[in-house]
Amino acid sequence: MKPTREEHVKSIALTVGFSLVGITDVSLHPISNEANDRWLGAGMHGDMAYLLRHREKRRDPSQLLDGARSAICVGLNYYQEIERSQRDADGSEGRGVFSVYAHGRDYHPVMEEILDRLSMRLAGYYPGLRTYACVDTKPISDRTTAIRAGIAWLGKNSSAISPRYGSWIFLGELITNLDLEPDAPLKTLCGKCTKCLDACPTGALDDPFVVDARKCISYLTIEKRGEIPEVLHDNIGLHVYGCDICQSVCPFNNVATKSDVFHSGDRSPIVDMSLKELEQIGDEEFRELTKDSAIKRCKSEGMRRNASIVKRNIEARGQTQSRREEKP
Repeated sequence: MKPTREEHVKSIALTVGFSLVGITDVSLHPISNEANDRWLGAGMHGDMAYLLRHREKRRDPSQLLDGARSAICVGLNYYQEIERSQRDADGSEGRGVFSVYAHGRDYHPVMEEILDRLSMRLAGYYPGLRTYACVDTKPISDRTTAIRAGIAWLGKNSSAISPRYGSWIFLGELITNLDLEPDAPLKTLCGKCTKCLDACPTGALDDPFVVDARKCISYLTIEKRGEIPEVLHDNIGLHVYGCDICQSVCPFNNVATKSDVFHSGDRSPIVDMSLKELEQIGDEEFRELTKDSAIKRCKSEGMRRNASIVKRNIEARGQTQSRREEKP
């Protein structure tokens, strides 16, 4: 039996290298837009002013491409089994913890390259095809679109969770003028579980399905510019770049499998540097070491700031432990 157009498109997406693929339309989605408006109105986006730009395009993906009809939503597994000394560090080695996704190449060019392959392959079958590729930096909610396309559901930690890969997935879209039948969204399966909410050390997940970026360690160590409020320093713990706590405790991430694309051997040497080295890293050295890494996002001044906070946290813990040992 000849495959449907939707089945054909999905087959090509998987063949070119994506882990997941689903389809949705590009119509307005009032519920998602209203929730996003409330989130922005409450200031939970922190200093990420770029989320306020191109708001109409963010609300209406059809504006990204003339004649847009569908969004081919894709996911790429990035999970890596990080050495225990890296992932569960206690600070005794004088190093901080980097988020799992930072242990591989910068995902932006990787995703863009595979989306380009997908577009070229599809063009060979569908004359007149037009596409617009989106990965993270374009004015569209990758998470919302992926959820609408049925490749993931919204977790209580506000991450997109896939039944097959958990939340260790990068998301992207190919907006196209192809008229494709949309897939049905998945039901949220979090149920009564609150492990991610309970584990968040800063209270960024006090409300299920909503993250207050102003308290989120990932936001603070990557997106936040300038000083981080001192009241949050202790709860940052050993996290020098990003945070995976709410993902690590999620039961659905027990299905995680090693990525075929991202490998710890491709990571920036900066991941293995000591906190002392990171605290003193120069602008040029930082640029050179992170040119092929997503870590460049925090900028050199952010890395020095983060390393200094983590270094002080380790020193404070050491002093606390010494006092406990001195007690009779």
